[in-house]
Amino acid sequence: MELVGVSLERLIDSVLTEFDVAQSIFAYPKRRFFTGYSEVDFSVDFHDQKAATPLGPASGPHTQMAQNIVLSFLGGCRIMELKTIQILDQLEIGRPCIDARNVCYNIEWSQELRLDDSFDEYVKAWILLKIIEEEELFGPPKGSPFYDTIFDLSVGYDLKGISSPQVKAWIAGMIDAGAAIRARLEALPARLQHYKNLDIPSEISRSITLSTFHGCPADEIEKIVEHLIEEHRVHVIVKMNPTLLGYDDVSRILNDKLGYQHIRLDPAAFDHDMQFDEAVEMMKRLKKFAQKYDRKVGAKFTNTLVVKNQKDVFPDDDVAYLSGAPLHVLSINAMHRFRKALGEEVAISFSAGIDQHNVVDAVLCNMVPVTTCTDLLKKGGYTRLFMYLKRLKDAMVAAECRTLDAFIRKRAGLTASDDLYRAGLINGERIVPHLVHNPRYHHEANKKEPPRIDSQLVFFDCVSCNICVPVCPNAANFFLVTGTQQFGMTNYRYQQNTFVPADGKFFVLEKKNQYANLAEFCNDCGNCDTFCPEDGAPFIEKPRFFHSEEGYRASFPLDGFFFPTPFSMTGRLDEKEYYLALHQERKEIRWQSPEVDFVFDDDGTLLRGTPRTELAEGAVIDTEVFYIMKILMESILKLPDDFPAVLMRGIMAEAG
Repeated sequence: MELVGVSLERLIDSVLTEFDVAQSIFAYPKRRFFTGYSEVDFSVDFHDQKAATPLGPASGPHTQMAQNIVLSFLGGCRIMELKTIQILDQLEIGRPCIDARNVCYNIEWSQELRLDDSFDEYVKAWILLKIIEEEELFGPPKGSPFYDTIFDLSVGYDLKGISSPQVKAWIAGMIDAGAAIRARLEALPARLQHYKNLDIPSEISRSITLSTFHGCPADEIEKIVEHLIEEHRVHVIVKMNPTLLGYDDVSRILNDKLGYQHIRLDPAAFDHDMQFDEAVEMMKRLKKFAQKYDRKVGAKFTNTLVVKNQKDVFPDDDVAYLSGAPLHVLSINAMHRFRKALGEEVAISFSAGIDQHNVVDAVLCNMVPVTTCTDLLKKGGYTRLFMYLKRLKDAMVAAECRTLDAFIRKRAGLTASDDLYRAGLINGERIVPHLVHNPRYHHEANKKEPPRIDSQLVFFDCVSCNICVPVCPNAANFFLVTGTQQFGMTNYRYQQNTFVPADGKFFVLEKKNQYANLAEFCNDCGNCDTFCPEDGAPFIEKPRFFHSEEGYRASFPLDGFFFPTPFSMTGRLDEKEYYLALHQERKEIRWQSPEVDFVFDDDGTLLRGTPRTELAEGAVIDTEVFYIMKILMESILKLPDDFPAVLMRGIMAEAG
């Protein structure tokens, strides 16, 4: 399924109405919002800008759509590493593309949106965060440092693509997005006109994290960084690969020490990737180059690790990319070794297996930002972020430190006047060597798979565990409140030019909640299937709703539903199209199948019917689809202010 974002108008409506009615945003509950802690100050400097926390989502499935970025903000992220863009923006990526059963593998390596669409999503997210601040939804007054948020671009993958006119224009548009912001604000309807004059900074980003292909030569990486600094005057972080440690050390740590003997390394990746000494010398040269332009360079540890694909989840790919717990140990060892060898201060950011249990130690190593991805693919999704900053707060309070700088220095045994970079090195010297002995990173602790039961997932009714909703990075899965129902369906026999009742099947809903999918927010990554205890994938088996008619039409022959107006719904089941519309004043329901045009009262009693095609005498019209569509429509109308209903129907349009 191709990803398609919704308009800024509907995103604003969704955020504000859902929060007002349900005290949640994109189904993320207020009780898990990060609202700051009076005891501590998490603020950090990142390339001469202030961020309210050092936490961020890593470039990946959690930073591709506007709602992803807002969800990350709710959990306390303030440095958003946006998903990597590149010149090739019409990729064919295998499905599923993520396997996060225990450790994590993926075959997803770039944006799945067109360049223009990625630009639009990031601009909308930037505006949405400023509107959340303007409305003071979290409590802190607008203008408070609590809202200080940085967007860090991620760009790939080679010099030819990055220096192309398309990518150069894209980056320039992010650096000065004033025209794009104004255009989107001006397009808002009159009821949102109070946002049109909102003072929103035009500079969305002034920094880039560079991601290059595995095997990209060191001299090309260096030229790309020079180009970005010289052409765009941005700060640049170079994303390093864990292969910097060398094949022997990676094998020793991963296979021998941590016990992942089943993971097979790709020796060619180590031969082709930039070597450790090359990376150190390159960074020294780039630091001097950046200083000429009053800019900074740094290194991010690390990219994912290329491994041989085991073929059980991604059958068509020879390699997969490893992340999660084992990558944490590899990456932090690579970081510490690199920083010691460099021998001079340089910005370091981090992403590899970060979770609530190791985020404090990562911060103590003086890395900014500390970003996470794999952990957010687990049960709870974005809400897992809440414990990251709570644990950091608890550790700082226990150390009697109000600021992160003081905390890092104190745990290193230094004073307030001592060098912060040195403090990070000292803490790393204490933390890093012990990680290979920590059983929580070993294979034995990370081989358990999500539980399964002997049950097949179907269109209606399931175990209603709600796991599929938060594990979706894009907020594509949601639940409908239908209530339990049992009734006999009435079919109709065509007899002497009229329709007479005939017995139908018995309809049963055993669960009060049903589950559904926002199709254009879903990229078929497979993560909900991974954690669903039943056989079958929620994004495949459950009702699929589209917010655009284009998406609905393009998805043929897949089943799905679309709202042409707030009170009418088009549906496709088994390649047949149906239509259902509510007439609010007359209390009538119109339903069209390929064969008939029926009008029911709101209790479901047929008032009149007309054939739409030639019907044989005695032909029976099966109305099961009518009852399915009626139940779906009624359940969506029960919660009209929840974000799926707003995104699908709108909230201010006239009834059709």
